[in-house]
Amino acid sequence: MSAAKTSLLRQSGVAIIAVLMVAALVASIAGLLMLRQQRALQQLEIRKDTAEARAATWSVLQLVRLTLRDDARQGEPDHLLKPWAIPIPEIKVENGALSGRLVELNGRFNVNNLITSDGQLDMAALAAYRQLMINLSLSPNLADGLQKYLTEHALKTGDKVKLQPLLDLTELANVAGYDAATLRNLEANVVALPVSTPLNVNFVSAEVLAAWMPKLGVSGAEQALSRRRSKYFASVDDFVALLPTERQAEVPRQLLAVKSSYFWADMGARFGSVFMQHRALLDRSKAELPTVLWLRRSY
Repeated sequence: MSAAKTSLLRQSGVAIIAVLMVAALVASIAGLLMLRQQRALQQLEIRKDTAEARAATWSVLQLVRLTLRDDARQGEPDHLLKPWAIPIPEIKVENGALSGRLVELNGRFNVNNLITSDGQLDMAALAAYRQLMINLSLSPNLADGLQKYLTEHALKTGDKVKLQPLLDLTELANVAGYDAATLRNLEANVVALPVSTPLNVNFVSAEVLAAWMPKLGVSGAEQALSRRRSKYFASVDDFVALLPTERQAEVPRQLLAVKSSYFWADMGARFGSVFMQHRALLDRSKAELPTVLWLRRSY
């Protein structure tokens, strides 16, 4: 083979390799662009689903507020048999699904009842809180730990000391002795509300009621509250009448009620690949339409 032919073949081979490399490069770039386009479309879809979930959550929240407003207008006691007390299962809507529930909070021990209106420690409430720890099979020293925490974080102006309410129950995690297991144990019975609140006897647990009435005991409280399964208490007097005669004089009537002002609204929204959960704290004590004190995303 002549040198000219050999050179021509070599150049031809190099050209083919170059063409293949260019084709491979073009294919890689095209694939990368397609991948980026797919990701951009996915992100756009997620943003759309997120926006729909947020809008749906806000709509559900407004519906909940209207429900509580209409309920308050009836002027009836709040109790376990009311329609709003039943959780709403997941309901299919266009492009997604919604779920929710209202959690009544006046049936729980409000830790901010430990603080009087002038910012001092309420010793009777502290004793009740200590008894609650015992009723829940927890250490009574947890009450002392909370007292110390409130004192250490009090507002000091000159020689005056004013205790500050807890902003949220999660703040208890900063108190000595309140580990994750303890907080889980307290979750169903304790709450931190902005102001001192009465206990709704139609929702209060036996452990919380017995904390304020230690002579009644948890078993006695369970027996007194058992009627709620079929008929709610129409008034505090209605509840007191069911107690043993020797215990009726011990009832802290000023701490009891049959109506509720504070609620959690738990809401879930599912659109596409997006699932969002939110919790709102609602207060219907001051305005006809319940006030949203805060709205937080739950994880």
